[in-house]
Amino acid sequence: MKTLVVYYSRTQNTEKVAKLIKEELNADIEEIKPVKGYGGPIGYARGGVESSRGKTPKLEKTTKDPSDYDLTIIGTPVWAFTMASPVLTYLRENKDKFNDVAFFTTAGSSGMESTLENMEKESKTPLKTVYLTKIDMPNYEIKTKEFTNSLK
Repeated sequence: MKTLVVYYSRTQNTEKVAKLIKEELNADIEEIKPVKGYGGPIGYARGGVESSRGKTPKLEKTTKDPSDYDLTIIGTPVWAFTMASPVLTYLRENKDKFNDVAFFTTAGSSGMESTLENMEKESKTPLKTVYLTKIDMPNYEIKTKEFTNSLK
């Protein structure tokens, strides 16, 4: 199965998970890059406001077409009980290109379920989902490998 992992990560937690999924599934990978970043406290606050309001920031052009893949795995941090606004933009720009999808989220401690529900509303029903909280991150490999094994 030809697989693409697409993710946005502000603090590199989502990126760590995405890279392990890529390795486990021998997948291609693409980072979602907003034109205007979310660094520092002001970027953090702006990201939360954008996400809570359903704003879609402009993204840098991606290089991989999801329609070329059997499965697209999309990862996002949880911002304001939903996906990061760059992921919302990506989903809206590509929803007609997905064959099968799977989702993963990283979060402090809450908002994972609503994030996954919102991702499904913006794209399609995922084959599998997984979320990792701050408590999971020191051993993120365990849940991530369970997720990838369920997709093999």
